[in-house]
Amino acid sequence: MAWLEALGKTSGLILRSLLGQESNPNKVLVVQPEQYSDTLVHCREDALILYGPRIAKSSKEKYEIVLQRPCTETFEQAFSLYRSNDLQEVEIKFLQLKEKVPVLVGISQEVCNLGGIQKLCDALQENPTWTVTHLASYLSLHDTFQYPVIASNLNSADLNTGISPLQVAIKTGSLRTVQALLSAKASLDHLDYEANSVFHYAASTNTEIILALSAESPKCLNCQNSNGHTPLHVACLADKPECVKALLVAGADVNISASQASVHSPSSSTVSPGFVDFLHEKSNKLHTQDMKFGGTPLHWSCSREVIETLINMGCDINSRNFDGRTALHIMVVRSRLECVVALLSHEANPNISDHDGNTPLHLAVTQGSFAIVQALVVFGADVSYRNNGGATPRHGIVLGSDGDRILYVLHAVGAPRCSLDTQGCNPGCEGSSNNYNGIPPAVPPSLESREILNQMLSVAGMNVAATSGTTGKRTKGGRLLCLDGGGIRGLILVVILQELEKAVGRPLTQCFDWMAGTSTGGILTLALAAGKSLMECLCLYFRMKEHAFVGRRPYNSEPLENILKEVLGTDTVMTDIKHPKVIITGVLADRKPAQLHMFRNYRSPGSLLGVEEMGMFQPTFSPENQLLWRAARASGAAPSYFRAFGRFLDGGLIANNPTMDAMTEIHEYNLALEATGRSSERCPVTVVVSLGTGLVPVTQLKEIDVFRPENVLDTARLAYGISTIGKLLVDQATASDGRVVDRARAWCSMVGVPYYRFTPQMSEDMPMDERNDSKLVNMLWEAKAYVHSKQVMVKEVALFLNRE
Repeated sequence: MAWLEALGKTSGLILRSLLGQESNPNKVLVVQPEQYSDTLVHCREDALILYGPRIAKSSKEKYEIVLQRPCTETFEQAFSLYRSNDLQEVEIKFLQLKEKVPVLVGISQEVCNLGGIQKLCDALQENPTWTVTHLASYLSLHDTFQYPVIASNLNSADLNTGISPLQVAIKTGSLRTVQALLSAKASLDHLDYEANSVFHYAASTNTEIILALSAESPKCLNCQNSNGHTPLHVACLADKPECVKALLVAGADVNISASQASVHSPSSSTVSPGFVDFLHEKSNKLHTQDMKFGGTPLHWSCSREVIETLINMGCDINSRNFDGRTALHIMVVRSRLECVVALLSHEANPNISDHDGNTPLHLAVTQGSFAIVQALVVFGADVSYRNNGGATPRHGIVLGSDGDRILYVLHAVGAPRCSLDTQGCNPGCEGSSNNYNGIPPAVPPSLESREILNQMLSVAGMNVAATSGTTGKRTKGGRLLCLDGGGIRGLILVVILQELEKAVGRPLTQCFDWMAGTSTGGILTLALAAGKSLMECLCLYFRMKEHAFVGRRPYNSEPLENILKEVLGTDTVMTDIKHPKVIITGVLADRKPAQLHMFRNYRSPGSLLGVEEMGMFQPTFSPENQLLWRAARASGAAPSYFRAFGRFLDGGLIANNPTMDAMTEIHEYNLALEATGRSSERCPVTVVVSLGTGLVPVTQLKEIDVFRPENVLDTARLAYGISTIGKLLVDQATASDGRVVDRARAWCSMVGVPYYRFTPQMSEDMPMDERNDSKLVNMLWEAKAYVHSKQVMVKEVALFLNRE
């Protein structure tokens, strides 16, 4: 059958001759050496021969580069690598092939076939400046790196692109070749001419290659290329979530923004092993669809747990992705309320805009996310911020069931309408005579209004002040702030204080001379006096409820105490607070009757008068020995919520609204100063600002009788009645509104002292240990809307506070 094979080869030659010029002169062809017996050898290099035209020259004849098989193989077969009629062109091609093709063919049998040689020639056609080592890497000839001719160019750079053989191998995705090059000590620090490192190339391949490269903790893991992208950015852009995770596990710095640092230089920041371990364990809790947009793991997180851990490990909370969006933008778009609250409670900036100028609030109203809109408003989102198109969040509302409610949420806190020349407005934002402001929530039932009586008391107080000649008189040292107790409802205090501080224009600790607080109000008082901002306090409450209210009541006190130590300091004492004077209430419950105790940062009236604590009980600590965190813990030891703190219980059992007790303390303090010859330091109260934690809705109670039951039905009624009476007793023992406020207002009216009371009407009776984010942000929005409706009173307070 040999004659058939010879016939086939001969017919192939004839067909090539008949067709003339080939469509692809670079196509590798199998040829027989004997067919060139009558052809001139123009040039020869080892097994590579450049044949000239045949002796019997024909117009169709051409120059041809032929590769002979190595002598270890056979002389019966050869390969035509290139054909052309242009001598200059074919000589250039011969020079390109002669130093590389014979070398690789001579040391690797894997190339000695039609497909292998074709791939080799194609690679040289596209990359004529590659070395034999680049080609060996490209062809995955991982057994050739032991040869000196290959090893000598192990770290050489391509003349055109600067790419190294290792980078070529990575680009092909051949793990075995990469491993072979690493074993041969190929450099991991090489950068190509666009400053791409080996990790930039690996970022779009697979996790195995990334893990192989990162085994030795290389320096270039966080390098930025000429586009300002790190390998992590490249993986994100390539939509390779598994590569993203692998880079994170390898220690990629998540806080480098594109074009942030100087190009060509590695980031100096490091990633802690704990961060790497966490990402490795929680990689399934990262939302892979968001990785292609870049950013940090915060952008890709799906739960509060992951967000809090990443923030605690140093992940930049305000870092942006490729669209200019922060993690907060992404959580809003994904409608993840708990993640939004988690970010905001760690002080994420709600007013950062993306490339279109949209803040998270713009996106939230477009999404129709009612609770998220409330959360952003409560945490200080700018309701009048205009995007690149000049639209405010109010303009972007899509009216409907949720849209109408969102419109009122923004309107109630002062969101402006559009100007008259704005196009595309809805009825809720157009600046015409239209006064549609959305659908307000239902008005909760409340007690009868005392507004008229309150105004009468205020006028009477001004008359007293006028009669005594104190009207308009500036007296330093008598401005009093009182903060009620109420558990998690202390958030309301923060919101009201934020609005007051905004009106005053400076920190409130500079505006008051006395600050008194009970329970949650006491904790807030100490936090402010210790230098915390109101935003820090707002965030603190949201973090506290996640860690302190865990499990069943009474809750474990250790998480709460750890938070108090972190915020107030482990060694800070009351006398470290120099201004203002601070009163924190607690209850000494190791005696009957129980006794109200005041933690002070000054000497008590009794101490000034030389009165010593007598009796059978151990004396309390003096201000210079009283730790702040212990005072806060004692004031917040609410029965059934937390265990008693030594002999102390929650101050709210006696003084949940500390106003009257604080005014009594100040009066006694002034008398003690006068009695000890320090009359010049005496200063009466000049203004009282009292803040409550919300008025609960009025509900009807039916079974309030306690009696001897005569049948089964009576027994059920008795049980219900006992439960109701128990709640009534607790409510009255811890009352902070109603007659408690009336007495304080009347007392101030009688002595001519301005009295201002702020406490919003709540739509729901909120438990002291409420953890539901949706309920809490609604409560805080109600507080913010309430204060906005009291702007006249807020401005009056600001005038009083700024008089000194």
